[in-house]
Amino acid sequence: MGSASRAVSCLCCPCKCLACGLFSCLCSILISLLVTLGVLALILYLIFRPHMIAATVDSAALTQFTLSTNSALAYNLAVDLTVRNPNKRVGLYYDNVESLALFDAQRFGYAPLDAFYQPTEASTKLSPSFKGQQPLDGDITAANFRSQNTAGQFDIEVKLNAKIRVKVWAFKVPGPKVKISCPITVPAPNPNAPAFQPTDCKVWF
Repeated sequence: MGSASRAVSCLCCPCKCLACGLFSCLCSILISLLVTLGVLALILYLIFRPHMIAATVDSAALTQFTLSTNSALAYNLAVDLTVRNPNKRVGLYYDNVESLALFDAQRFGYAPLDAFYQPTEASTKLSPSFKGQQPLDGDITAANFRSQNTAGQFDIEVKLNAKIRVKVWAFKVPGPKVKISCPITVPAPNPNAPAFQPTDCKVWF
């Protein structure tokens, strides 16, 4: 009875049956494509096993870091950091590279850096420097500055942002934007200040 009803329905409206057939075919193709892409992604992951980028601030030095009575920060900060690509089969291109320096969550320094390529299992040395004058907002920030100045060291955050391109064999594909955050404690510009301690950074995509 059901088969006869469907046959009658198709005879009455062949366009409806054709549409249903096409929809079913498209669904099957889409499901097959998704499964194929999923298997391919799993295979590529097992082959390349991508690892997170690593970064370390090797040294940081302040030759000037003073806050005037009108809350203008005069600064001269030099930083040396190492960015590592731990992947064995994936090369990385870093584009639109920029570095920033912040005190008490307020940006005081900005320095663009040259784009660079990082081969597999390679490390790249970067040396951003920040020099200038920048107003800082808030009495709390001024109080934090005075307290840290008395302690002889400053808590500064250095950030590195870049757009990644991934090289797999001869192929280059767009990648995510990488954000590297390095919270460091930098000795005040004082010859008797303690030595800087190398610090690992945090990496986000």
